[in-house]
Amino acid sequence: VFQQLFIGFSLFFATVVTFPLWGQTQTKAFITFSIKKGFLTVKGEFKKYSYHIDPEANIYGKAEIASVYTESDKRDKHLQNQEWFDAKNYPYIEMQSTKITKVSQGKYLGTFDIKIKGKTQSKEIPFSIEGDVLKMDFELSRKPFNVGSGFFGAIVGDNVKISLNLPIK
Repeated sequence: VFQQLFIGFSLFFATVVTFPLWGQTQTKAFITFSIKKGFLTVKGEFKKYSYHIDPEANIYGKAEIASVYTESDKRDKHLQNQEWFDAKNYPYIEMQSTKITKVSQGKYLGTFDIKIKGKTQSKEIPFSIEGDVLKMDFELSRKPFNVGSGFFGAIVGDNVKISLNLPIK
């Protein structure tokens, strides 16, 4: 009897912890990236970031370089050095909309200034608002920002695929 109660309580507790808001969908916020390195694809994310989203008027966000996570502590530290993101002198990647055009219901085209290592590049990026979540997928060339030099810079691809999934606050 004790064993059955324990199993029942464990299942109930696991359900409550896994689904804390009954009847509500949990949306995972993330900023992820992937890039080719030789024959492999390196995937990562930024764990710390802040943002403001008003899809009809303004979108701003910044990701903290020191929070980069690629499942390799050695690589994460290497990405923060001067050859790559130079986190000491440029602690954030920033993105600011300069123009937003509504294309159709929930679909937009934004022009964004992207600032990395003190260099700014303007880029048109389509995005969508699905429910209360901004979704954006785009590619960005790392070379205009002088991100990646030396031996590893030579074997890493130029284009970085970036995905944002951010609940609108």
